Formats: sequence, C-alpha cells, structure tokens
Amino acid sequence: MKNNLLKVYLTVFTTFISFLATAQPVDPPADPDPLPAPINGQIIWLAVVGIVFAFYILNKKKVSFTK
Repeated sequence: MKNNLLKVYLTVFTTFISFLATAQPVDPPADPDPLPAPINGQIIWLAVVGIVFAFYILNKKKVSFTK
C-alpha cells in the first residue's frame, strides 16, 4: 500500500510541476484594439479577379491537356 501511495504522490507531483513549468506569465493590459480594417469596399473586385484567375488557370490546363 505504501508503494502505491508513493506512486500516486509522485504522479500528482509530476503532473502539477509540468503545469507550473509551462504556465504563461500574466501580460500587462494592452492598448485598446485598433479599428478593424474595412474589407467590404473591395470585395467585389476581389471576387472578379478570383473568377478571372480561375478561368485563366482552367484554360491553361485545357491547352496543356489537348497537346
């Protein structure tokens, strides 16, 4: 019984030491978050460029398959 109790104590001790060793220090309060970047203004242009790029890649692969 004494041997099992020692194993339990060592297991618990090792577990808590590993938690303490990897604990992150507390950071001081940060500055307020900056305003978020506006992404809604150019989303249509991004979609158009993505569609054009997809057609370009697909046509390029079609040409390489036919050769």
